Amino acid sequence: MSGFTTLIDTTYERAKQGDWTYVLTQWGAIPALARRCSRFQKISSGWSFLHQAAYMGHEEACWLLVRGGACVALKNHQGETASDIAQRKGHAALAVWLTRAQLDPNGLWAAPSDPDELPSSNRWDEAQQRHAREDRLVAYAGSIVHIPSGARYFVDDFERTLIGWHGTFDPPMDMGGYALFETPT
Repeated sequence: MSGFTTLIDTTYERAKQGDWTYVLTQWGAIPALARRCSRFQKISSGWSFLHQAAYMGHEEACWLLVRGGACVALKNHQGETASDIAQRKGHAALAVWLTRAQLDPNGLWAAPSDPDELPSSNRWDEAQQRHAREDRLVAYAGSIVHIPSGARYFVDDFERTLIGWHGTFDPPMDMGGYALFETPT
């Protein structure tokens, strides 16, 4: 078992116990752990960190996981998404939020399985401008879009990078080469 696997398993057990202070502290200190946790799914139950956070009603953890690339459509062995669990546990607002965050798990903007890849989105109406502080590798259509440090790009409300046709990002373009939303000059 690798060191990361042990650390993920330990962090998952702490999340399951409701010790989100520990989990968030670990994620803040070790960004690579946060990315790997966003992709983790327990083999025996099918539960993910997002399922656990939804169960506990922990909105900040849910937001960080979605931002990090968690697949919101992921189902546990009982066929439940994190949104289903939030709803069942009485966290109605969180369930609505998670449902809104869901993208087609088989589409061009599907959540990446590789923790070194950032998630992409097609939520053009939510576009918010950002500038890359470091090189970014964003998953799109089974490939990678490289956004160099200093480049302008756009994100949705969940901080997922907006990527258009053929990997365009400044701005994202449609098939005809037209911007998918009005961009600031």
